[in-house]
Amino acid sequence: MADHTARQFRTSLVFALALGAGAGSGCWVTTSEYDHTRTALEARVHAMETNDQQRRAQLQTAVDQATEQVRTLTAQLEQARTQTRNLADLGARLDGIEDRMRQLSGSTEDLRHAVDESAQTRTQLTARVDVLERRAGIAPLVNAADIPADNAQVLTLARTAFDARDFARARFLANALIQRAPQDPSADDAALLIARSNLGENRSATAVQDLQRFMQTYPSSDLLPDALTILAEAFMNLRLCTEAQRTLRLLLDRHGRAPAAAAARARLDAIRALPREACSG
Repeated sequence: MADHTARQFRTSLVFALALGAGAGSGCWVTTSEYDHTRTALEARVHAMETNDQQRRAQLQTAVDQATEQVRTLTAQLEQARTQTRNLADLGARLDGIEDRMRQLSGSTEDLRHAVDESAQTRTQLTARVDVLERRAGIAPLVNAADIPADNAQVLTLARTAFDARDFARARFLANALIQRAPQDPSADDAALLIARSNLGENRSATAVQDLQRFMQTYPSSDLLPDALTILAEAFMNLRLCTEAQRTLRLLLDRHGRAPAAAAARARLDAIRALPREACSG
């Protein structure tokens, strides 16, 4: 239907052009001239239509290409926006992770510091507990397997500990010797060493008890002069000057020729010269 209308339009247009051409010239045209003119005009119209269709096709192609480019650019823009949002989110997440890492780093340092302090505190407490246990005699200061079988060697170790002012170890070894071999010739040396260790730790009252027990247990020991000398010093630490003088006089009466006698006389004179307020008994 559209093609038929177009053909009618072209025919009318050619006829009108032909009439216009004849009227302009002021003369009539023949049938052959009319046909020739019509053919030429139809060719021109066809060429115009063809050019118009080509231009429309080109324009449509250009429009389609532009539309596709717009669609592509729109997709790229949306993708860029998405990437920007993702980068922003990623940046925020990275910032959050960095903050968390700083917090964790700080917490780790605090924990490490707390662990170090705890380790130091534990070491200090362990050392204090060891000292208290040694003083109280709760825990063994020497493993049983480390105590020599020879009693003389045990006494040597005890004296070495005493010289090092490790009085608790000295007492432990001396007690181990006495419990193992109470009749051993070195048992009285060990007993006297126990009293001296207590006196070295300012446990004078305990030392007095140790020495009184020593004189009852070893009444014929050649260490009695030394025991009496130490007993007098224990009394003086307790400010019992009268008892100290009595002990020194006993030493001079019974062991006047002993090597300790000369020192006992000098010490007795020194005590007698003390002011009254220096003694409580």
